[in-house]
Amino acid sequence: MDFATTLKFAHVLAAALWVGGGFTVILAGILLASRSTAETQLAIVRATVLLAPRLFVPASVFTLASGVTLLFVAGWGWQPFTVLGLAGVIFTARFGALVLGPSCEKALKTADAWGAVSALPLLRRTQRLAMLDYAVQFAIVFLMVVKPSWSDFAVFGGIGAIIVLAALAALRPIPHATA
Repeated sequence: MDFATTLKFAHVLAAALWVGGGFTVILAGILLASRSTAETQLAIVRATVLLAPRLFVPASVFTLASGVTLLFVAGWGWQPFTVLGLAGVIFTARFGALVLGPSCEKALKTADAWGAVSALPLLRRTQRLAMLDYAVQFAIVFLMVVKPSWSDFAVFGGIGAIIVLAALAALRPIPHATA
């Protein structure tokens, strides 16, 4: 097996750990939202905060670095899937570091100061933002598999529409609970 194939395997493995791990966290949060206590829901956030520097950040950095290396080693060059994939990975890594991570930390600080129930609205908002982030990540995976050309407008339009819909869903107002 040559270096490019080995690197491609490592790249896909890192991406699977990053995307799959985050998706599992989101799914656990969704499933527990109506079936558990606020403390249990915040346990998912605490686990995510522990996993971020140990799994998500290293996997995202390796995915980015190995992907850029593959541009040259595998001879892919600046094709649509590489350009848009690179842009997507940079977006989602920054979004995680600058938005999702601080939002999780804020939810935990709110829970520590005011109780777990008081952190739930912030937790819900963070979950919605994470879904937007994962719409971008799934679009990246789709691009890597399909490898469209610049003339595949329908593919790019479909990806764009999914991301816009995810953004609208993530940014819609959160209904206030009524007692």
